[in-house]
Amino acid sequence: RVSKVGCALRWSRRGVDSGHHCSDALRNALSAVRPRVHQADVSVTDRVGDDVSHQIWLETEFWENDPFERPGSDTIENLLNKGVEASIFGEILDHLTAEFAPARRVVEVGGGQGWASCIVKRRYPGAHVTLTDAVPAAVASRGVWERVFNCRLDAAFAAPAQRIPLPDASADVVFCYAAAHHFVDHRAALAEAYRLLTPGGSCLWLYEPTSPALLHGIAEARVNRKRTDVHEHVLVPAQILRTARATGFGASVRYWPNTLRRGRVESLYYASLALAPILCPLLPCTAHFTLRKLP
Repeated sequence: RVSKVGCALRWSRRGVDSGHHCSDALRNALSAVRPRVHQADVSVTDRVGDDVSHQIWLETEFWENDPFERPGSDTIENLLNKGVEASIFGEILDHLTAEFAPARRVVEVGGGQGWASCIVKRRYPGAHVTLTDAVPAAVASRGVWERVFNCRLDAAFAAPAQRIPLPDASADVVFCYAAAHHFVDHRAALAEAYRLLTPGGSCLWLYEPTSPALLHGIAEARVNRKRTDVHEHVLVPAQILRTARATGFGASVRYWPNTLRRGRVESLYYASLALAPILCPLLPCTAHFTLRKLP
């Protein structure tokens, strides 16, 4: 089911049938993109579980075929969509200076097209920033965002969160933005982050959908009504914290009921949570997980 992940990356130069196209500057950036991406190692991918393999297969179908996201697409919709996400991530990053500023090596896991890695690289140009995602077709588009953010990532390759082909203790920060809920096998993903981190390093799972166990089924059904192309998951904070601590992390969660990019009803709901933060652990919310590898 996951054979597409291990096969040679198919670089698409086809346009998208849409009347809304980027500016000439962005189009020039798109045309200059080259597939400077290392393929996912088939043997590495084959060592993940069936559930992870199936999730990667679904995401491969999305990244290769979505008219706004596939390699070579040049629609303005993708630029605007990522622009909103970038503003959210930028606000989060403002509160994480203590984590990122001293970091010499940063690895993003589940980074998609790499726009978040580009923001980190632009803010902290002295850091060695590596982008990873399970799907080659996602990583292939990173050149667009390197040009948008006027930076160049130090490394990028396709690999699942559970099998990152980097040496032990080779990163000071391992982070993901709104991606950990796609990892499926969170125990293996946490173990891999722990292996990659230097003592005292941080694993940051940012802006993740959360729910208490009692409401988990309802919360997951709701998010999957909003998106049907790739199955969405919702994290149960108590389970993540318990697994992280068993792995060896010092673990904490910070709830963040943000109202950006929400519908009217959702905005009212999250604004209410912001006014009554005591309710955040009791209801579906969004949260940041800070997991520190103990010295």
